[in-house]
Amino acid sequence: MTAIPFDEFDEERHVIEADQVGGPVDPPDRPATFADVVAHTEARRPIVPAALRSADARAALLRWVAAYGGHTALYHLTRSPKYLAKTAIYAPRGAYRAGQGVVWWAVGGRENYHLRQQAANRNDPETWQSLNRTRSRESAARWWIVGSGSAATVALPVGAEVLVGVPPAGWWAAVVGLVIVSARYGRPADKPILDRTSTRPKFTKLTAEQVRRAVVDLGIGVKEPGQLRFPPPGIHRDGPGWLARFDLPGAIVATKLLEKRDGLAASLRLPVDQVWPEVGPDHPGQVDLWVGYQPSSKMGQPRWSLADPAARTSIFEPNAFATDARQRPISTVLFERNFLIGGQPGSGKSYAARTLLTIAMLDPTVELKVAEFKGVGDFLDVASLCSTYVVGVDDEAFETGSSIIAWALAECERRGKRILEAKKRGDAPHGKVTPELAAKPGSGLHPVFILLDEVHELFAAEPEAAAACERAIKRGRALGIIFCLATQIPDKDSLPPNITRCITTRWCLSVLGQVENDMILGTGAYKRGFTGTVYRPGVDAGWGVMVGVDKPGSARSFFPRPEVTAAIVRRAAQLRGQAVVGEGVERVQARDMLADARAVLHPGEAGVPWAVLADRLAERWPEMYAGITADMVRESLARYGVDSQDVKVGRKNIKGARRSALDAAQQRREIEAE
Repeated sequence: MTAIPFDEFDEERHVIEADQVGGPVDPPDRPATFADVVAHTEARRPIVPAALRSADARAALLRWVAAYGGHTALYHLTRSPKYLAKTAIYAPRGAYRAGQGVVWWAVGGRENYHLRQQAANRNDPETWQSLNRTRSRESAARWWIVGSGSAATVALPVGAEVLVGVPPAGWWAAVVGLVIVSARYGRPADKPILDRTSTRPKFTKLTAEQVRRAVVDLGIGVKEPGQLRFPPPGIHRDGPGWLARFDLPGAIVATKLLEKRDGLAASLRLPVDQVWPEVGPDHPGQVDLWVGYQPSSKMGQPRWSLADPAARTSIFEPNAFATDARQRPISTVLFERNFLIGGQPGSGKSYAARTLLTIAMLDPTVELKVAEFKGVGDFLDVASLCSTYVVGVDDEAFETGSSIIAWALAECERRGKRILEAKKRGDAPHGKVTPELAAKPGSGLHPVFILLDEVHELFAAEPEAAAACERAIKRGRALGIIFCLATQIPDKDSLPPNITRCITTRWCLSVLGQVENDMILGTGAYKRGFTGTVYRPGVDAGWGVMVGVDKPGSARSFFPRPEVTAAIVRRAAQLRGQAVVGEGVERVQARDMLADARAVLHPGEAGVPWAVLADRLAERWPEMYAGITADMVRESLARYGVDSQDVKVGRKNIKGARRSALDAAQQRREIEAE
């Protein structure tokens, strides 16, 4: 066997590896240059702490300090007689202990006492005498110190009185301080003078150790505490609480942690509504964990900017309507948005809707239409501002609610033509209502805010109103018509999915389970950590999870006192000149689609395709059915039991409505009415 030279073998191996594996991937290391140092863009810690960076954060911090300090001061003030009694008992004992300690130190008997005792036990007089001489030398110097200190103590009050003129209050303060120090020194180690202000350890600071232990306990793939990394600024105060920003290891995403918020709170030994995790700003594996000083249910709320006596709004500009967990204001623009608010009874839907209504009423150009199907008059105080207001659960209320939707649909048709003309003139370049057009008298393009509270009652009683509402929501977005729907039963029957799909801004308050949660917020919201199941009706009224705003997350509606609410309503009336915007506009009556569908059938016609039926309805009653589609007609008539069947058109079968099915639906209705 012929040996291959080392150089040849190495070259051959290099060629094989280059062919099979490829060349080097990582660039070679090189020393850093000045340009690298200058261009380094590492995150810098902010100069001003987050807790002091905004007026709201500063106010929240001051409120917490004032509340905590005030409670502590009042707690101890009420127990001051007991504290005085303890001080009177412990102070003499402390003075005696202090004097005894000074004498022992001056004598010098403690430092080598055990050594002298050992020498005495061994009968070693030489060692004992040597140790005693050392003690005597040290003691002589210490007695000089004690004597000088005693003389200075006696002379100090006299000198201070002569040279400085210390008032008597100063001497009394010194005596009180001396007595307190003596009592502290004389009390038993297990008997403090002051009582605890809480029955359990109070949460005062969030630490990295707490966070690491809690995340490991969750079992989301973090095995060791050291796997968590805290980028700048790390853990710091943020509003009325602490914010911990940390990176999860590997490919673990933050939503896995959000799904186990209950477990995180349990590991931290805190209430759930005191622990608020969310996805961090830098990447999907980053978590922003905010922990309040106290649970959100016990927090106060910042003052609402709209409660200011000079507050005025515009639906084209952002306005605050809620606060997040850190008590920062959450704002929204009403224009081009529709709102869905859902939650079980007692979750605060009406007041959540009222915050949005307040924004609309403080804009003097907005027409208000309110239909409240709870029947208790939650919005009765704003009835004088509304062009249409109805409250109740009777047939008349449902008819009025349907007429509001019908009017909105017809108004969309009228406004579409006005916007087209304005666009031709150059007044609406984007084909939508502008602030100038909205404020222009006689333009017919003023904004309209329509609030339908407990809307499931209306849609259950008037199925055709749901179909009309869907069309109005789709068309009214750019035309200045804003819908706000509040419901406690968000299912496919009471709130059709086609309506929820058209509404991007959704607010889920307290709900019982995942199904209800996702019906409001959208499929998958619960798994992404957006859940209203953590809130309790009544206790957490007004709290919910909101999507469709700048930053989805927890939101708490403002809840002003009744006198503040009344002042807002009075100010809105003054801004409107005590007049009602839109009053006197002709109301479009709601129509019966089943009867209309039977009316447009030609004599002898056995059936008609859906598209043809939609065209006939729009041609016959354009104020109601303008823009209606075949699918809308089919879905609306399906609620009456009219199935989609084959209809003979020439030689083809096309899906549509048969006369026999329409007649059968009408007969069923008449029988049920009897």
